[in-house]
Amino acid sequence: MTRDIPRRYLSFAEAHAALCRGKAVEVFLGGCSRSDSQGIRWVQIRGLPNGCELRLYETADLGSEDYTDVYEFGPLDPELEQEEADEVRAFSSFEECVKTLETRWPGALSRLTNESMVQDEYADYLRRGRDA
Repeated sequence: MTRDIPRRYLSFAEAHAALCRGKAVEVFLGGCSRSDSQGIRWVQIRGLPNGCELRLYETADLGSEDYTDVYEFGPLDPELEQEEADEVRAFSSFEECVKTLETRWPGALSRLTNESMVQDEYADYLRRGRDA
């Protein structure tokens, strides 16, 4: 008996289909810093009626093996509110969005996940000793 092993990463077509269904896709980008504070960075992409929106988040790195809810960590930028993105860009197409994503963060396109899976990516980052 063979068992299907779940995949974490989405193909381009799967990610685009998720957006068309009203779901977001995300990619964990690793560590970052701002004013000597250590944090983590990830991107969320959401569909819009005429394209999509890329939202970049830089949050405090407050997690542990038992706490990986990156959505609750709070922004590194003290001027931002909880859940407010550091950067928001609208694109006329998903293709244009992922081209920008891949240009700014090479390899990110191959690590797109369904919404909320960024927490699993963060947990892996912690297991690796925050080396990503």
